[in-house]
Amino acid sequence: MTWDWHYVQQILPNLMIGIWYTILVTIASSAIALIGGLLLAILESVSTTLGRTFVRFWLEFFRGVPVLVLLYFSFYVLPEVGITMPALPIGIGVLGIVYAAFCSEVYRGSLITIPSELRDACVALNLSRFAMWQRVLIPLMVRRSIPALLNYVLSLFRLTAWLFAIGVPVLMFQADVVAEQSYRYLEPYTLTGLIYVAMNLPFLYILYRFKVRHA
Repeated sequence: MTWDWHYVQQILPNLMIGIWYTILVTIASSAIALIGGLLLAILESVSTTLGRTFVRFWLEFFRGVPVLVLLYFSFYVLPEVGITMPALPIGIGVLGIVYAAFCSEVYRGSLITIPSELRDACVALNLSRFAMWQRVLIPLMVRRSIPALLNYVLSLFRLTAWLFAIGVPVLMFQADVVAEQSYRYLEPYTLTGLIYVAMNLPFLYILYRFKVRHA
């Protein structure tokens, strides 16, 4: 099989649509993961023993079940009990919720490293509990978590390819469609791999700059 540039020009519009959906899913699911993970870490820290047990159960559940199983369950099983949603919000929701569990662990690890003397200082300054979290603990948690969180955002970007399994028109889905229609697989999958690598580069550059700045 030889490389066909004319065919490449024909499939590029389809791949561009896939790139748009890949970016959309990455941004939306990352927002859910980063904000949801922070809220779960705070909830686990301030809850009672029963509340912490409940949060821990859900964290371990979503970290333990493969993403593909959750996607299929949400897309094929939930409609049987009357819960029907389009594939796009299902994909965004599943990726966001699963990675919220992982991000929560990162935030919790950062919270543990904050010296207890800092909380004592907040009490000495007569800060309310809400002000202590808002002005001191949360900014520190987020700042210390950034390198690990960027890695999770990068993982989410790569995982968007799995959404082709439920028909979300991400880049992998578009490549699969044009390949099946033309029975040419060299150009679509080669271009898809190169595009994923090129889209990875900004994440890697940001992560590198952050590590250099805080080394």
